[in-house]
Amino acid sequence: MSQEQPDPLALDPRWHVDCRIEAELPEDKVIGKRFIIHAAFVAAALSALTYTGWLGFVTLNLRHQISDWDQRIKDNRAEVREVQGMQRDYAADSVKIDQAHQLVRPQLYVSRFVSDLGRTRPEKVAIDTIEWNDSGIVVRGSVRESSERASRLLAGYVEVLRKDEKIGPIFREIVLTDLDRGGGAAAGNAETLRYEIKLTPKGTG
Repeated sequence: MSQEQPDPLALDPRWHVDCRIEAELPEDKVIGKRFIIHAAFVAAALSALTYTGWLGFVTLNLRHQISDWDQRIKDNRAEVREVQGMQRDYAADSVKIDQAHQLVRPQLYVSRFVSDLGRTRPEKVAIDTIEWNDSGIVVRGSVRESSERASRLLAGYVEVLRKDEKIGPIFREIVLTDLDRGGGAAAGNAETLRYEIKLTPKGTG
């Protein structure tokens, strides 16, 4: 009879040798790497889904608002056309009013005109009367000078009136219409001469 070889490990019969390959065994940790990876992917997918849903909600809301405003515009289109028609009528009336104002508004203010005459008047020229009529304005006065000097003085005064930036543009014509002796007493070579200047406004015949 052959003699049995003794067990080299001398293990109790209740124990046995584990021949499993530990690298191929599943992880026995409570939270493994695969779980963490899967959780990360699930979180990213949920975030993308939530963001997509939010974009869809915003887009749908904008479309609803656009549709609502389009409907309001359609509903108010008749009122808009009415308002635009009223604006055109008001613009036409405004043009007519401006034209009427240009026709009837005074082109000459008396106080301003008298002030401008006084501002441009030579020292030796006296203004006695200013008359308004349908054909224009007549300025009458006197000059204490000899006939020749008075004639030159008044001719220069008329030219000053024509070139004055406030008087000249208002009148179509400014002329010396009369110059004669007024019967005043002479003092040396000086005498009193009566003159008349006519100013014809623009727009008169």
